[in-house]
Amino acid sequence: MSKKTSGNSTLKKIFTIIMFGVSFIYFCAFRFLVIPSGDDYFWLGKMGKYLMNHMFYGPQATYGGSSNGRYLGNLLEIVTMHKLPVAILAYGIFWTLLLWCIWYLSKKTITSLLLSFLFIFTMQDAFINNILGWNAGFVNYVPPVVMGLIYIIVVNKGVAKKFVPIVSILLLLLGLAGGLFNEVWNITQLALGLLVLGYSYWKKDLKSYHITYFLGTIGSALIMFTHKGYHEASTYRKTSYTLSTIWDTYSKVTHFWLITFNLILLIAILLAIFVLAIKTKISSENKLAVSIFSVIFLIYYIIINNFFRNNFHLNPMYGYKTVRASIAVPESLVSIALMIFIGYCIWVFFKNDPKMWLYYLLTGVIAGQLLFVSSPVNSRGYFLSYVLMYLIGMKFVLSALNELRIKNYLINLILLATLIVCGYTYQSMMYANYHANLIRVSDPDYYNGKKELTKHVPYVKFVWFNDLMNQQNAPYWKNHIDTYKHILK
Repeated sequence: MSKKTSGNSTLKKIFTIIMFGVSFIYFCAFRFLVIPSGDDYFWLGKMGKYLMNHMFYGPQATYGGSSNGRYLGNLLEIVTMHKLPVAILAYGIFWTLLLWCIWYLSKKTITSLLLSFLFIFTMQDAFINNILGWNAGFVNYVPPVVMGLIYIIVVNKGVAKKFVPIVSILLLLLGLAGGLFNEVWNITQLALGLLVLGYSYWKKDLKSYHITYFLGTIGSALIMFTHKGYHEASTYRKTSYTLSTIWDTYSKVTHFWLITFNLILLIAILLAIFVLAIKTKISSENKLAVSIFSVIFLIYYIIINNFFRNNFHLNPMYGYKTVRASIAVPESLVSIALMIFIGYCIWVFFKNDPKMWLYYLLTGVIAGQLLFVSSPVNSRGYFLSYVLMYLIGMKFVLSALNELRIKNYLINLILLATLIVCGYTYQSMMYANYHANLIRVSDPDYYNGKKELTKHVPYVKFVWFNDLMNQQNAPYWKNHIDTYKHILK
């Protein structure tokens, strides 16, 4: 290795370490500025304490959907609401780990590092509102997907490396823990374990930790779904196996979160597919079909997003209250066509990449589960699919950039500049929200219960349920101000 190459490698390592350090600090500061809402105060108070003392089981009439088998998600919610320093550390660690996993699974280059860090700035508003800006959403959805990605990293690394026996035990525990945050990932990690097990057996490369992880996911499912809360009549959770109900929910609500509203990611993927179609050596039939359809889908999604934004009103949960079937059905059919098209493009360009097929199949597993849910219907479950879609998008984009032969330093400078602007913008909006909230909750009449809040924070999408004001808690903010007044001055 030449001195120049060695020096570049050292600089890359230093830059990578600095970036992850900055990420951790950024997310820690972000969490301090998060305004809790709704369920956060439920778990903070007497109701949460009761459930914790009764293995998260309570009468349906009183506790509804909060009586569940999300043992680790519920526990982390309670701890982080009682201890802000723990909340800050957990938020910083898990968001940074998520970005690290995305980077690690995407070739570990500087370009992939910067694209990984842009992840949160590509998320649609529904994910910002329900995951990034809400403690209850974060604790139940970010840690489990991190655990799943860590398993994929271990499996990928294990192809060329032999692990010590303790890894099998650690992955058993990882499988047990990963499913105790939410029901969707609990079932998805079962599918993940089974897919890896089947593929490894087929390739004659079955390892002990493939088996122990899968056993852990089975144990996790048994622990969660034997919880008594799932075996009683519930006004909160409802499923439907009626095809008309499933189709109505998908066409009028859920496909927007799965596909349509992920506009930044869709543009990136479709542009990358177009570049690959033009630049790579594939059959003329594939070249023509893929390039034409990528352009058609690209134009369509830009137009349809603009159409919905200008003609329909989103409710505070980022879903349209009423969409005519004449609009919803064709739009949802296009979304299905797009999913098929992306699968076809994976086959054309990356047919021998097992990770791409794994992400694609797991996205279908997650979406497949949610098709049967008639209540509660929300965007949070689709965040897990979005992470996997982003990994698919990273592969397409990085491959397309490689084909374009643009100097790496130019691409990286543009990405770094974009990252700095986006990071500053989000942190500024959080800061503005936080101080606007401090002003409104510092009113003695609010503390004393004489009046309700009357003003929204400036950027409502960063507070759960678009800053529904009756979801705030005066005692929490009084205690917060008294505890951190030396910082807040």
